[in-house]
Amino acid sequence: MRRIFNLQNLLFLIVFIGLIALLLSQQSVLTRNIDKNKDLQDKISEAQQELKSLEEEQQMIGTDEYVERKAREILGYVKDNETVYIKSDN
Repeated sequence: MRRIFNLQNLLFLIVFIGLIALLLSQQSVLTRNIDKNKDLQDKISEAQQELKSLEEEQQMIGTDEYVERKAREILGYVKDNETVYIKSDN
């Protein structure tokens, strides 16, 4: 009768188990890298949108409309004959 676990079969089994373990570890690394890639793509998209907004603002800088808007937003300036409403905290 032949032994089931001879040296060749045992070696094959060890190599097979090692390959399965390697495959599983590589799968987890691949999954992590896919998640990182998605996060980085999202950040790139956000940065591109911000860049577009900043480029549009850069084109507007120096125009009368831009200066007026910033004066109203930051300094609270109003035009002559404008009615100002003050919101009370009551």
